Amino acid sequence: MSEYIKKLKRQIEIVGKALSSKDKFTVLDLAIEHNVEVLTIKRDLAELRSRGIDIHSLKKEGIKILQPLKKELLKEFILEYISFSYSEDYPDKSTLILIQKHGEKALLFIVQLQKAIEQNLVVEIDYQSTANVLKTNVIIHPLKIFQAQGEWRLLALNQNLVKQFFISRINDIRLTSEKFKPLPQEKINSLFTSSLKSWIGAEQYELKILFEKNWSEVIKNKTYLLNQKITDLEDGSILFEGIVNSLDEAATWIVSFGKGVKVLQPEELKLKVIQLARDALSNYS
Repeated sequence: MSEYIKKLKRQIEIVGKALSSKDKFTVLDLAIEHNVEVLTIKRDLAELRSRGIDIHSLKKEGIKILQPLKKELLKEFILEYISFSYSEDYPDKSTLILIQKHGEKALLFIVQLQKAIEQNLVVEIDYQSTANVLKTNVIIHPLKIFQAQGEWRLLALNQNLVKQFFISRINDIRLTSEKFKPLPQEKINSLFTSSLKSWIGAEQYELKILFEKNWSEVIKNKTYLLNQKITDLEDGSILFEGIVNSLDEAATWIVSFGKGVKVLQPEELKLKVIQLARDALSNYS
């Protein structure tokens, strides 16, 4: 681990200690704990303040954070710390796929796309939409890079529609000097709120799914939708409610559980689940 990464990891650990510890601890205590000089810890505190953390060394109280952390910064710290701690041994399938396909160009593509996102630059790509179809000179407005189902993906506007592209299938990227008007961040976030896995769409469908008792703990211990609502029923079963943006995705998700799951609403979803089940059974007839 590089000295730079060690420093950032140490700084996040200092924040974590200040948030969790009820006991008084000082700059000297931190220096001993992390085996560094007192001046190093003082620099750490100064850098943390520059990142928006209201952390100080108080004479009578020791190291304290005086103002609550913003959610955005808290999320940033969590992602950074996990990356620092597990990057060497974590089986990151998404990144491995990207590197296997593009080699050194994988980093180039990520950097170019992120630059286009930050500067609202129109991008032209060559995209392998299927094994036999290469679409060239596709004009897109990049909005967000994200991971889903073991792949790095790009959310982008194409022909006035929000679409997602597998970055591993992009053969070439060309940044233009033309600017585009980005979607509001709230709109981008809303596209993910109603997704069970990776579908991006503007539709909204209200789900009501009955899970029998044997699935109760499994469902209650996971967050499938940010808007989900789970109600315990008297017989031990549960009612799962939520809003999704794709009935096809929802049908695939429901069928994956097998026995003990019943669609109550909408009727269209019930029919899709029945058809998927019949198609699966036809393989053995």
